[in-house]
Amino acid sequence: MADRAGRVNGAARLGLLLCTLVTPSLVPARSLEQALASTFPGALREDGEGLATVFSRTVAASFPITGTSASYAYRFDPATDSFQRSNIPLGPVFSERAETVGPRRLSLGVNYLLVQYDTIEGHDLNALVSNDPNTGADHIAICTGSPQDPQTVCEPVQAVTRLDLEAQIVTLSATYGVTPDLDINAFLPLVRTFLRAHTTFTGPDPRVPSDDDFFDFNLNTSASETSTGVGDLLLRVKYVLVRDAPFDLAGGLTLSLPTGDRADFQGTGDTLVGAALYASRTYGERVQPHLNLSFVLDADKFDRSQVRYSLGADLRVFDWLTLNNDFLGRSDIAQGDEIARPVFVQLERADVLQFSTGLKIAPPWRVAIRDRGLPWVWFFNALLPLNDDGVRADVILAFGLEAVF
Repeated sequence: MADRAGRVNGAARLGLLLCTLVTPSLVPARSLEQALASTFPGALREDGEGLATVFSRTVAASFPITGTSASYAYRFDPATDSFQRSNIPLGPVFSERAETVGPRRLSLGVNYLLVQYDTIEGHDLNALVSNDPNTGADHIAICTGSPQDPQTVCEPVQAVTRLDLEAQIVTLSATYGVTPDLDINAFLPLVRTFLRAHTTFTGPDPRVPSDDDFFDFNLNTSASETSTGVGDLLLRVKYVLVRDAPFDLAGGLTLSLPTGDRADFQGTGDTLVGAALYASRTYGERVQPHLNLSFVLDADKFDRSQVRYSLGADLRVFDWLTLNNDFLGRSDIAQGDEIARPVFVQLERADVLQFSTGLKIAPPWRVAIRDRGLPWVWFFNALLPLNDDGVRADVILAFGLEAVF
């Protein structure tokens, strides 16, 4: 009898252990947006949801996007009656030049970007302090009833949120030359986002709320979450309109599809359609300035549309080394969204300005594929903020590899 009871108890313990192991996998993981909002309990939940909405609307829209321009360009040479590689700089990273890769040429690239966010609208993410948008005071009013009720009692509570927010992005890019003047490109980011939030609430001692001699009442809440998924798929077309008169001019069309999850800060959640002009010219086979101007229409909400622009130049120091420098900008055409309870920060119309600097290296050795040398290029780049608008990192580091078939 005792043996039977022992077997039953053992089976019960084994069942409990299996339930313990299996149950967590059956509970769906929270999104980063939900994790951030969870640090605001009870009556403060709406304030946390407002803060989470700010980041879900801005983080993915801030991801840097590399251009479609291949490092190598091929043009027709009448002397050899064939397409030959042009002796020009290796090209920009985050902007475009007018040159196409060449007919039946395929450029494949893989890039890695590390974005560790530091500020939003100039506010330090390590110390976001609550702010009453009506009075400017650094507290949130917590009330016992509706504002219309004369018996309603409100007490001030200050909240300080500390955020660690990071995105690691691996992008896959393919550009194919359909004709001498036409390139098509597909760009897909794979995104890992990480959030750790710690919020401290400070208010009057609940025993004697009006007595300043009592210590403050403190409540600390924390949450962290990680998510990995695809970002927004970007499809692009570039067509050369003019060559050598007095510069190369190309037009571009873009389509961004909302394949990324906005709640995990991996996608914008909107369909974006863009039109662009790219101008460039090469001087002495060494220097290549370029200018880009585009308009990106948000098909879901027009007020979230943007004008994007860049101005820069590439310097070919050696045949194997090109230096890249660009001023990059994007400007919202209007204030696209308003947060109902902006106790930390309100979404504003933003002019995001950045400086991009780096280099491209073409190694002297080549990878042999099917008895032919495959030209390939490495790039290393840094993006630096020039102002405080939007959600920003003090520096964004990027490197990648490209090969042309």
